[in-house]
Amino acid sequence: MSQTRICPNCRAAVPTDAPEGVCPACALRAGFETEVGPDSPTRTAPERRVTPLAVEELAQRLPELEHFELLGQGGMGVVYKARHRKLERPVAVKILHADVLGHDSFAERFTREARTMAQLDHPNVVRIYDFGHRDDLYYLIMELVDGVNLRQTIEAGGLKPPQALAMVPHICEALQYAHDKGIVHRDIKPENILVDRNGAIKIADFGLAKLIGETSERRLTGTRQRMGTPHYMAPEQIEKPTEVDHRADIYALGVVFYELLTGELPVGRFAPPSQKVQVDVRLDDVVLRTLEKEPSLRYQQASELQADVETLSDGDPVAAGPADEPRSGRRKDYEFRSKRTVFGIPLVHIASGRDPEGKRIRVARGVIAIGDVAIGGVAIGGLFSIGGITFGGLTFGLFGFGGVVVGLLTALGGVGIGGFATGGLAIGLIAQGGLPLALFELSEEAFAWMRLALVLVWSATLTTGIVGAMYAWTIVEAARTGDSR
Repeated sequence: MSQTRICPNCRAAVPTDAPEGVCPACALRAGFETEVGPDSPTRTAPERRVTPLAVEELAQRLPELEHFELLGQGGMGVVYKARHRKLERPVAVKILHADVLGHDSFAERFTREARTMAQLDHPNVVRIYDFGHRDDLYYLIMELVDGVNLRQTIEAGGLKPPQALAMVPHICEALQYAHDKGIVHRDIKPENILVDRNGAIKIADFGLAKLIGETSERRLTGTRQRMGTPHYMAPEQIEKPTEVDHRADIYALGVVFYELLTGELPVGRFAPPSQKVQVDVRLDDVVLRTLEKEPSLRYQQASELQADVETLSDGDPVAAGPADEPRSGRRKDYEFRSKRTVFGIPLVHIASGRDPEGKRIRVARGVIAIGDVAIGGVAIGGLFSIGGITFGGLTFGLFGFGGVVVGLLTALGGVGIGGFATGGLAIGLIAQGGLPLALFELSEEAFAWMRLALVLVWSATLTTGIVGAMYAWTIVEAARTGDSR
């Protein structure tokens, strides 16, 4: 019989199906801006306790809700779990602290900002179902996420680099969606990024920092509590908080990204991710670009970051070598697969270097395949290629061009073997070259016509290969800039 686990923080029983080392109740509280442990890097102000309203009083003041249950409290408010009578579903209810409401104009500002926040309808954003204020009670009724937050996951040591890479594009999608609507989160951190039991990513508290900050920033700053979390705040958010734009969220996501990969915060003179853990060295440029001090040097849109991460994810960017190996000694491993396929085969597949374990050479397989070893309709292989139109050191195909070529129809190379063979050593039905070995002897006139036909065939084939390579390049560039193909 398994022993019941007890959360050391809230002393509640942890469900048997919860991830090891994670309390879902604590994760939900953290995800809605609740308090964190005293040693956490997100701890920004002296501990502050506000006596929560009794559930009986809340039931009277918010009659559309029932079955209230206190989840926790933090710097901005108290969070309850409740059941919405009309929606017939559980919800999260955030009651804002009275001492952050500010002056008399807060009611108008709250209505305006909360209405904007409620318009966010995205699968990766915690939805706001309703909001309002009754006398001095300001509340938000939100989607209740059954899961854990990234802080709990990081502390439990449950993420590997490929899993972190899989999460970041979803976070980018949510940020880009909100930014397009003119909403900046201002407080992106692991506590505000939730993962439900189905693995879906949800960002909580969109726009809440701005709502509270507009009325209370001066007073809260005086008590050392800023609208944001210092380790995740962009430099301009600390120096000029009134001039923050969407690029501050990109910086904060860069901090989260670094922490997901390394388990550490990028504080002071920090090492690139690939020097801390075994990840693709190309991730260094992506992460460091998000952490640029000058906003103009960062990614200008979350979608740009998303495109670069997805490109790396397609290539399964695990370690290119030991974490302590000098960067100059790393192999140039690379892999790209286009999202568009033909009969399940990637339209473009580019691969070089070795597989993530460093044991085998990567093989490019696609309609257009480019790599050290390539197999495809148009195959360009530095070492070896097989396909319809092939280019490479050693090639087998219908039309082959390279060092040693076996071409069913035509072969052009140092050593050419095929139907029509041309090369230093040419072996074929019809051969021309330094040392031709031909099965059929043709008259001079017939051979002249044959040469003309070969020139036309080779010209068309070379053109096809060049066009294929150029098209592959446009596909890669489109993926890099965020145009899905």
